[in-house]
Amino acid sequence: MNGLSLTGMYVLAALLIGVGLGMGYFIVRSGSSRRPEGGLEWSVLVLSFLVALMGAGFITLTLVGEVTSSPGHESRTVVGEPAPPLHLRLVETNKEKRLSNYKGKVVILNLWATWCPPCLEELPELNRLQERYGPDGLVVVTISDERRETLQRFEREKVNLQTVSGYLPPGQSWPAPYDKVRSSRPMSFIIDRDGRIQNLWRGAADFSQFERAVMPYL
Repeated sequence: MNGLSLTGMYVLAALLIGVGLGMGYFIVRSGSSRRPEGGLEWSVLVLSFLVALMGAGFITLTLVGEVTSSPGHESRTVVGEPAPPLHLRLVETNKEKRLSNYKGKVVILNLWATWCPPCLEELPELNRLQERYGPDGLVVVTISDERRETLQRFEREKVNLQTVSGYLPPGQSWPAPYDKVRSSRPMSFIIDRDGRIQNLWRGAADFSQFERAVMPYL
C-alpha cells in the first residue's frame, strides 16, 4: 500500500470505531437505568459494537499488509536456497536467456506488468539502481508475462528501461517460487553472486530500500 491508501485506511478505521463507540455510549446514557431497554435499543447497541469491531479489523488488516509488503518480511522458506531455474526472452532482441546466465553478479529480479500501477512507480527506481551500481556488479532483471509487442510499445512510449528487460516465453508458466507473482506484483528477489536467494518481498520498494537490500552482497 502507498502512504495515501494507508492514511485513508486508518482514517476510515478511526471513524468506524468512533461511530460505533458513540452509538453505544448514546444508547447506554439515554436510558434511565443506563441499560438498553427494548429490542430497538439492543439492536442499535449490537450494531454499534459491530461497527467498532469492523474498525478494529481494518486497523489489523492494514498493519498486517504493511508488514508483509516490506522487504525482508516475505516467506523465508527459499531464502538462502539456490534460485530455481527461470527462462526468459529479451524484449529488445528476443534472445533466449536464463537466470543462471547472471551468476557471478548480484541480481535484483523484479517481476512486474505494464497494467500494475505500483510496478510503474518502481521502474524509475530500478533504472537508477542499474545505472548507479551496474559498474559494481549489480544486474537488474525485470520480467513480465505479457506479450513482447506490449512491452516493446510500453518501453517506446512510457519508460525506457535500463534493466535487462525480459518476458516469459509463450507457453511457459511461472515456476515456484516465482509463481507468487500471480497473486501479487511487483515481486522482487535479491540473488547473490553465488546464485542464492537472499531476500524477497511483494510490493513496490524505493531506491533506498533496494539499496539497503543489495549492498551486503556487492
